[in-house]
Amino acid sequence: MANLNENSSTENLVNSHKITVESRSKTIISGITNVESANESGLVMYIGKTCLMIDGENLKVQKIDVDTGNVEVVGLIKNIKYSDTKAHRSILQKLTNKKG
Repeated sequence: MANLNENSSTENLVNSHKITVESRSKTIISGITNVESANESGLVMYIGKTCLMIDGENLKVQKIDVDTGNVEVVGLIKNIKYSDTKAHRSILQKLTNKKG
């Protein structure tokens, strides 16, 4: 979806980042290197090689700063989860290969 900080080093599993949650209705995240997907119920982003998933309701990406890697999300935040890239890709692959 959006590659941020393309010049940044991704040698470490998790790059330096900061997550600020204000009353579960606004979240500001710094250090994001890629936003893979975003919809009303969830976001999938990367901090280096580590996946950061946010689940919630009525989520909306308010701002993206591609120069700094800052992302601002509004809506009801229910869950914030880290996952290594391999595990996330495995789950995503199972979901997309599921026959309906």
